[in-house]
Amino acid sequence: MNCYLKIFLYMILIIAFIGCGGSKDEIVLDEETPETLLQKGEIAYENGKYDDSIKLAQLMLDYFPTSDLHIDAQLLITKTLGAQEKYEDQFDLLLRVLKENIIPEKVPSIYMQIGEFYENSAKWNPGTVTIDSLDFTNAADYYKKAVFYPNSDDRGTKANALYRMGLMHAKLNDIEVASKAYQELITTYPESPYSTLARTKLADPTNTDELPLPTATTTTAIPGTEEPVTIEDETPPPPPAETVPATLTPVAEDKPGEIELPDDDAEEPSILDSLQTIDEDSSDF
Repeated sequence: MNCYLKIFLYMILIIAFIGCGGSKDEIVLDEETPETLLQKGEIAYENGKYDDSIKLAQLMLDYFPTSDLHIDAQLLITKTLGAQEKYEDQFDLLLRVLKENIIPEKVPSIYMQIGEFYENSAKWNPGTVTIDSLDFTNAADYYKKAVFYPNSDDRGTKANALYRMGLMHAKLNDIEVASKAYQELITTYPESPYSTLARTKLADPTNTDELPLPTATTTTAIPGTEEPVTIEDETPPPPPAETVPATLTPVAEDKPGEIELPDDDAEEPSILDSLQTIDEDSSDF
């Protein structure tokens, strides 16, 4: 009898343990916010834990469907899919996000990832110059869309896109256009670390090597000790005041591979106008 009683008690304990485990997961999720889930997803991505990154971003989408960060979560997923070399899934999701997005501030980030997609696609056909050139051209076009999209003030993404646009034109041997892009980057975004890279490229615009972003280092002491420690800052201080003047000139939109600056007094298109343009441009996908 005592034996049966012990078994019965063990079963109750097991069921209670499983039940507590489920409650524990719910409590953890209840303590999370869209910001913390997205931050953990970004950390997982940086550490190469891509499956975890996607799961955390999806959790944010599932539990906080009305959050203003839902575009950021989807872009984290597309970025992670690209890192996993699941390019078809990445591109399909990017196009869907582009068509469904209603936050103009995020449009340059979407264009940026589409440009990166085309850059990656150039690696699929090594030695096929014609296909590579088309991929680089498409990448440059989407980087251009990111730079000159008028309804967003995302200077960080636009500076990055302008640098990569110049690099794509250098790979296409459009050295004059590449130089103009680098010059425009230095003039318009002097505070960006990409302007430092642009200065290096201007010394030899034909150079298509990938350059690491500069880092600023500071030396400080560990609290409670006198031992110095060097800290790297990924956001370096602005470059010197002297800049190379931009020589970018407006050109017609129907001339691919060149840069067009919008007029200051031009009427800014709505997000729907921009997406309609993309739908037309994407008809060949």
